[in-house]
Amino acid sequence: MKFPRAVWAGSHLKNARQMKRKIVLTKNDYIRFVKDYNNKMNVYTTVYDFEHFSETAQIDSSVILNRIFLDFDGHNDDLDKAYRDVKIIMDWVMENDIMHTLFFSGRGFHLFLDGEETQDIRDIQAYFKVVKNILKEKVGDDNTLDDRVGQTTRLRRVPNTVNMSSSDKNGNSLFCIPLLYDDLSSSLEDIILLASKSRSIPFRKVGNTKVKFPEQPPIEAVEGEVSVPFYEGKLPMLPCLHNAVMTENPSHLARAYLVSWYRDLLTLRTNLTSLEEKNKVLDMVVEEIKSIAENNDEVWLDWDEGQTRKHARFTVHGNYKTPSCDKLISEGYCIGKCWRFPNVDN
Repeated sequence: MKFPRAVWAGSHLKNARQMKRKIVLTKNDYIRFVKDYNNKMNVYTTVYDFEHFSETAQIDSSVILNRIFLDFDGHNDDLDKAYRDVKIIMDWVMENDIMHTLFFSGRGFHLFLDGEETQDIRDIQAYFKVVKNILKEKVGDDNTLDDRVGQTTRLRRVPNTVNMSSSDKNGNSLFCIPLLYDDLSSSLEDIILLASKSRSIPFRKVGNTKVKFPEQPPIEAVEGEVSVPFYEGKLPMLPCLHNAVMTENPSHLARAYLVSWYRDLLTLRTNLTSLEEKNKVLDMVVEEIKSIAENNDEVWLDWDEGQTRKHARFTVHGNYKTPSCDKLISEGYCIGKCWRFPNVDN
């Protein structure tokens, strides 16, 4: 774990006012932050390390892409399926001696596979498809592996902290705990029992082989794999922006890009001149984002309508347009060529 790093503590209560991400400079600062918020709020840190930081956030372009985070989501009473799925992938991981760490999150399973460092998030996304296909061959499309793998700013739960959104059959919250492969030979009930308290086992990575992420050709040579827009509300969303914002706490830049995209849709990329026009579009953009935040569990957990309106006003009133595909590609947002790629000025 590299320092400085971003951390966040989020309330599990619906509509609670949420704090912003914070930068901790040292390991001691990190430990202090975890102690301060554990068992009071859900405690997170970033999946990836970063080389450079501003005073308030990591510099997204300095991300160190040397692992893949696999989230087997057991929400909505799918914990049995998540347990089935993680065992399938872990059997494959062990057979191939892949370096990894494994955790029970309290509501699912988190698996980290170490890899050789790459400069392109699409290499990791390509490897994810390999893992996903292994699972599909066994259980089909009815699996619990979360597709949100291309988010370099994504958060993960801090090990040995309480998952305030979880509960056992008695209503007690469960811990996010480290697991070993042998633990998967036990029943799910046994793992839930283990998670009734923190687990002190020596932290070590298992396996000797780092993943070599398949190198992807330049985006101009990629055949279009993303052919339809995504909808989370009434308006369509670019696939790259959908991937960036449908997470616990999207980065400020991803949110700003989403606002500019909605602004462009509602204005046909024209500049607004009157205050009345700008405020009308602003209201529509905020309502659209509100529907995303309120209708999706564990997405945009720090949603605050006042803060959203404040920042969206800057983008809408300033007539800021959606960045070009070249810019989105260079900043790691692109997840494959979509219908927009050849049709906008770059």
